[in-house]
Amino acid sequence: MARTRLLFASLALVAPLLTAATAQAGPLVPLLPATGLVLSLEPEMGGARTTQLNCHPTGGPHKHARQACDALTPVEGDFRELEPTADAMCTMELNPTKATLRGKWRDKRIDFQQVYSNPCVVRASTGKVFDF
Repeated sequence: MARTRLLFASLALVAPLLTAATAQAGPLVPLLPATGLVLSLEPEMGGARTTQLNCHPTGGPHKHARQACDALTPVEGDFRELEPTADAMCTMELNPTKATLRGKWRDKRIDFQQVYSNPCVVRASTGKVFDF
């Protein structure tokens, strides 16, 4: 009986300290990024390439992750809505290239595809998003 009283007395003293410590720690950081995307380029002639892109927070093996996330944010991940680069010059080479973006954008599943006439037109149309 004495042990039980001692246990409850100890808990009563420690409980306010624990709640104060957790309140100062702030909100918990999510373990997974809010945006996790798999990007792939599949030219008709040549090898397919794939990479990952994380946004919110930015990361992943994509070599221009920050610029790609910045470009995708205003269009909610739909690269087909991006404005083409005005000063890009591409040859009229015919090498149909499929650009695919799949994954999670701000906790919403997305799946977008577009076929372009060649890899240069992909880069001109999507900026740094498919430049990996």
